[in-house]
Amino acid sequence: MIKHIINISLSVIISGFIYPAQSDFLSKRECKESIENELKNLSINKNKKRKIPIWSKEILDINNDQKKEILITRTYGGNSTAPDLEIIFFNSKCIAKKFEFNEFTGVWNGWRGVNFKTTTKGLIIYATNHHEGFFNTDLKVNNVEYLFSGENLYHLSNQDLKEIKAISEIRTSNLKFNSSHHTKTSLIYDLNNNKKAEIISCSYWERWGRFNKCLIQVGDNYKTEMNFNPKRIGVLENKKNGWHVLVIDINEKYFYNPNSKKYEKL
Repeated sequence: MIKHIINISLSVIISGFIYPAQSDFLSKRECKESIENELKNLSINKNKKRKIPIWSKEILDINNDQKKEILITRTYGGNSTAPDLEIIFFNSKCIAKKFEFNEFTGVWNGWRGVNFKTTTKGLIIYATNHHEGFFNTDLKVNNVEYLFSGENLYHLSNQDLKEIKAISEIRTSNLKFNSSHHTKTSLIYDLNNNKKAEIISCSYWERWGRFNKCLIQVGDNYKTEMNFNPKRIGVLENKKNGWHVLVIDINEKYFYNPNSKKYEKL
C-alpha cells in the first residue's frame, strides 16, 4: 500500500515537470501555425481592392516574448502619401490580433522609421510624423507613442514639436494657395551686423509645399547656395562667428562658416 502511494506521488511530481514543457512546446507550435495561417490569409487577400496593397511584411519578435509579430507596410508606391502601418500579433493563447497604427500618418520610411523602447509596462512603439504632400505648406511634426503589452496595443500620446522662436522669418504657409513653382520669396536681414542687409531668396517647390533653390546674397556681387529645402527659414537672436544663427523648419540650426562662406548645420 505504501509502495503504491509512493508510486502515485512520484507520478504526480514527474508529470508536474513534464506538463509545462509539453504545454510550452504546444504553445510555440500553435503560434507558429497561427503565424503561418495569417501569412496565408494575407497572401489570399492581397488583391482585394478595398485595401491598400501590401508593400512589405516582416516577421520579428519585437518584444522578446518568444512569439513573433507580423509587421505590415501598405502603400500604393511612389511618394504621394506616407505608408500605412499595421501589425498582427499573437496573445498568450496564440490568438491573432490585428492593429492599425492610425496615428502614424507621416512615417515615410515605413517600419524602418519606427523605434522600440522596452519599459516595465511593456514595449513603447514610437515614431515621428512629418506631414508632407502636394501643396502641403503646413509645418507640423509630431511624435507618436503606442504601448504594446503582448496582449494588447494602446495609443499613448501625440506630442507636437515646438518651434524655435525666430526674430524674422519666411514661411511657405504664408504664400497664396497654389502659388506657382516660380514664386520668389526673400528674407532681408543684416545677418553679420555690418549695417548692410543680406538677402536670402528662395523659389517655391509646390510638389512638397517647400522652398528650394535658396541663395544668400552678401554684398553686391557674392551669392552662395543654401543646402536645404525648408518650409520655414528664420533668424535667431544668438550668433556664431559674428553671424546670426538660422533656424530651418522646426528646430534645425545652421551657422555661418567663414571658411566655406556658407551656412552649415550646427
